Order: sequence, then C-alpha cells, then structure tokens
Amino acid sequence: MKKLLKDYALNSDMEYFEMIVTSVINGQRTQAKELFNAMPRKVRKAFIVSIYGNWNSGLDDRDKAMFMQEL
Repeated sequence: MKKLLKDYALNSDMEYFEMIVTSVINGQRTQAKELFNAMPRKVRKAFIVSIYGNWNSGLDDRDKAMFMQEL
C-alpha cells in the first residue's frame, strides 16, 4: 500500500479510498475497479468495511456491491 500512496502522492489509505470513490462518482467505474484491485487484499477488506460502516462515502448500493464482487 505504501507504494500506491507514494505513486499517487497521497498520505493515507483514506485518501486513496476517497480517490476510488471520486472515480465512481465521476463515472470512471473501470478506473475505480483498477484502483481497488491494486490494493492488497487486507486493505480492500478495510475499504469494504469503511463503505458499509459509518463513512458516508456517497456510494449507492449498486456501487458498493460492485466492490464486494471484486473481492
């Protein structure tokens, strides 16, 4: 994950998560899937927990399900 953060000049996993969500909101679903799949499995699980948890990501149920299917 450190390499991904460095590649995108981000400081935290959450910033990366926000970049994924922004891609979905902007209609770049393929890009969002690629960003998601580039993460280690453990971090992908943390992303899923975040979007289904208390984080108001702005994703609808269809978008959330898309990431569940990618796991």
